Amino acid sequence: METIRARCFFVVVTLGLVLCAGRSLAQQDFDRESYYRAVEYCRGDVSRPMALSPDGQVLCFDGAIARDMDVSLAGSLNEGGLFVVRSSGGNAAPAMVLSDLIRERRGTVVVHDYCLSACAVFFLVASHQTFVVKGTLVAWHYPANDSLCTSVQVPRDGGPRKLRRGPCRNDSSEKRTYSAETPAQIKFFKERAVSPLFEAPPDSLYVRKIIRNRYAETGVYRDIAWTIHPRYYPTLFKTRIVHEVYPESQGEIDNMVSQLHLGIRVIYDP
Repeated sequence: METIRARCFFVVVTLGLVLCAGRSLAQQDFDRESYYRAVEYCRGDVSRPMALSPDGQVLCFDGAIARDMDVSLAGSLNEGGLFVVRSSGGNAAPAMVLSDLIRERRGTVVVHDYCLSACAVFFLVASHQTFVVKGTLVAWHYPANDSLCTSVQVPRDGGPRKLRRGPCRNDSSEKRTYSAETPAQIKFFKERAVSPLFEAPPDSLYVRKIIRNRYAETGVYRDIAWTIHPRYYPTLFKTRIVHEVYPESQGEIDNMVSQLHLGIRVIYDP
């Protein structure tokens, strides 16, 4: 009996050591100190929305993603440098071009304070790995453009129905919604999404149900954003994304939204 207990104890301890070693190996290529130094640099007196550190190691992006934005500075980022991001979103086209440049430089994305809308859709998965600093709000939402139509449809992957917003097309006096994806976006996510059936913006089934039900109550689209729990990331994105600390509750999210003066509802994904 003692031998059996000893063997069981050995197996448990060994398994624990293996798991701990695995976690350690999983974290060892994330250098928190350098990330925090880079964030402080980007919060300082630098050009906005983009600035490159004198040593070429840190590229800061702080602001909206403008349609006519010049992103060529990203080409001067050192191989393996840091792309430090704080953005409320903006235009998809330059966001994808900038993300591709960061990916080519094999940069690490460091997100701080907030990353919303197009920032979450494109910058969070810009490169091969992303670190989200604690206290950061990452939230997705549908385009709020009033010219777009809204409908509830079965997604490409055949899962539960979800909202879709896109260009309208009149067909027998009915307005129907079609995907707003461009060929550039399809190519972008082909390289970064796990499934070829991926549709942006991503969500969880929990969030999808809430948004779908709220739309069904009135038939009127209201701009609602949402978080995605990091446990779902490996099923959605090829990019390795680590949250230093994911928010713990809807109340915490509400406080973050209030402090950022966003003026929209953000659903917490538990």
